[in-house]
Amino acid sequence: MASSHEFFSAANPDQVRDVIGQTLTGLGFTVESTPAGGFVAKRGSVPMTVLLGGLAGGKLYMSFQVAIMELQGQIVARLSRVTANAFVTGGAIGAAKANNVFMETANAIGARMHDAGILTSSRQLA
Repeated sequence: MASSHEFFSAANPDQVRDVIGQTLTGLGFTVESTPAGGFVAKRGSVPMTVLLGGLAGGKLYMSFQVAIMELQGQIVARLSRVTANAFVTGGAIGAAKANNVFMETANAIGARMHDAGILTSSRQLA
């Protein structure tokens, strides 16, 4: 299971931040800015996940973090999974579903950045 995905861009950080924030919101995430200029994106319900586990469906709670930084003249946006214990994530079924959503989210961000003409490359990290 991938735990992070990095997106590289030559665009300015605000443009990268806007495209990623709009993508996450469009996917149903609530996006909160962090003091460092990134995001915490949350979706689902902790109580429903605790109650129903991996069977919570669209209410399965998950949280991702986006860090935006400069590295060697490029802007790097790193999408990472926020880990929680198995009880909160819905066990093995919930973890598999959260991994699918993570990959779908990474693909959507990459596609939106590409469509906006600001993606230079991307890579999945273990």
